[in-house]
Amino acid sequence: MKFYNLIPIVLVAIGIAVGALIIVKVVSKIAGAAKSVASTISDVAELAKAVKDSGVTRADVYEQPPKSVSGVTSIILPAITRDFPEFDYNEAKARAEGVLTSFLQAVAAKDKNILTEGYDELKNKLENKIRDLLNKNQTEYFDNIKIHRTEINNYNKSKGRCIITFQTAIEYIHYLKDEEGKVIAGDEQIREQSKYNVDMIYVQNRDGGDDNYQAGMGINCPNCGAPLGMLGAKKCSYCGTPIVELNIKSWNFSDVKEMS
Repeated sequence: MKFYNLIPIVLVAIGIAVGALIIVKVVSKIAGAAKSVASTISDVAELAKAVKDSGVTRADVYEQPPKSVSGVTSIILPAITRDFPEFDYNEAKARAEGVLTSFLQAVAAKDKNILTEGYDELKNKLENKIRDLLNKNQTEYFDNIKIHRTEINNYNKSKGRCIITFQTAIEYIHYLKDEEGKVIAGDEQIREQSKYNVDMIYVQNRDGGDDNYQAGMGINCPNCGAPLGMLGAKKCSYCGTPIVELNIKSWNFSDVKEMS
């Protein structure tokens, strides 16, 4: 057989050899990739098992530290006690925390009667919140409520009103469900950190009551008309007429507001 007659055969053989080599390399790469994927899957599975065995939950991973409170109690409290010598800070703080907690519980239960105390302004705010949830067939949950810290954030005297603002760092499990019981916001496991301002208002008005706190408080003696030296004065410094006994004195709450 002549040499040029062998050329096609040689070319075919070379082609087959090259093709076989390519196939071997492709198969090798596929096998390597498969092994890598299998190894990754194995690593992920082992990691998941290790996390499970450690007792770490998703809530532990996503939990945040408590919110910081902008408190100036040590600065403001002396001014309050000058105006109201009998003001009990610990009692007032406990009441503010109780109002905040009961407000959230009332929202969750859709029951305005759970709110422990408050002026009509606060009660109306609660009723509007409940009405909105009812209209949307939704339920808002505040579970496992825990208060971290409460401080006085502000003290304001204007137009005959005295307002003490308490700021509270709070923790709870917060989520929203639709009418079918599906969670549409928040999480049933992860604890959420937040902070709220609670406004406490003082009223001293002999002709008024809870529903007219905005009218201000009487700051003049009902007998001689002289201005009172202190907002919480028990008697007129000019004529000695008792003031507290003649006027309705109360601290109550007008607002609960979540802060960013």
